[in-house]
Amino acid sequence: MPSLRFIQRLGFIPVFLFLLLIAGCGSGTEGNGVVATTTLAADLASTLLPPTVPVVSIIGTGVDPHTFEARSGTIRQLHTAKLVVHHGLHLEGRLSELLAGLQKRSPNRVCCLADPILAEHPHLLRREGDEIDPHIWFSPRLWSLTIPELSRKLAETYPAHAETIFRNAGLAMESLDRLDRELRETLSVIPERSRVLVTSHDAFGYWGMEYGFEVLPIQGISTATEVAESSLRKLADIIRVRKIPAGFVESSVSPRTIEKLRQMLGNQVFELGGELYSDSLGAPGTAEANHAGMLRHNAALMAKALGQPRP
Repeated sequence: MPSLRFIQRLGFIPVFLFLLLIAGCGSGTEGNGVVATTTLAADLASTLLPPTVPVVSIIGTGVDPHTFEARSGTIRQLHTAKLVVHHGLHLEGRLSELLAGLQKRSPNRVCCLADPILAEHPHLLRREGDEIDPHIWFSPRLWSLTIPELSRKLAETYPAHAETIFRNAGLAMESLDRLDRELRETLSVIPERSRVLVTSHDAFGYWGMEYGFEVLPIQGISTATEVAESSLRKLADIIRVRKIPAGFVESSVSPRTIEKLRQMLGNQVFELGGELYSDSLGAPGTAEANHAGMLRHNAALMAKALGQPRP
């Protein structure tokens, strides 16, 4: 039975949800497949597994993981999964305590994608004050570092598919290397002076580090933070002085704040360069419904809004 301290840490979860969570403990069920927290985590797991293994995402397309709240169905999915795959670094916001408790009690059933980077490459992680930026998928190099541990966990969970999983892992890492080169080629039309990203929230820090962009976000790393009027005015002043031509909304974040920024700028030329995918993939069936397609879409929008035709 979980301790009183553990129950207190889950105080934000209604009692009936907590009882549902513990009801399955010791039930011996093998679960229903792989449950990932986000569309990005689900896409990565699906890339490594054969198509016969079900993978579901509990945070749907276009939903902000920073503010996602668990429901009874969410708890049930997590508890009946053969393996739970999540990002860590508090990307999942209000789910983070629940995931940490589940990982502590059932470490073989949980894979945190950030753990191997924290353990072996902490210097590669971007920090803002006390926060570590969880948006590691914007660096193909960092995203590839999650694959060895995830493939090991998947192979332990599905030993009959181990050979396929490890083969797919090698192919996925090669694919990420090719994607990185492709993105650099797409972005090469943007002059260094124009590599400035004004975005809805601070999701593109790793992208900036990899591809030489200065990132000027409206909100912080988590969209749960409030935006101060003074911060908006300061950003508007920077855009005026530096004549930044465009900013971007994000698919999983309300456009309200960036629209307010445009109002502050008045007659200043400041276009919306389009909608970037940040914390969620595109809708199923679209080109942006996988990690590579998402990053290609973002790079193409940036090149169009900030780039210049080659001579």
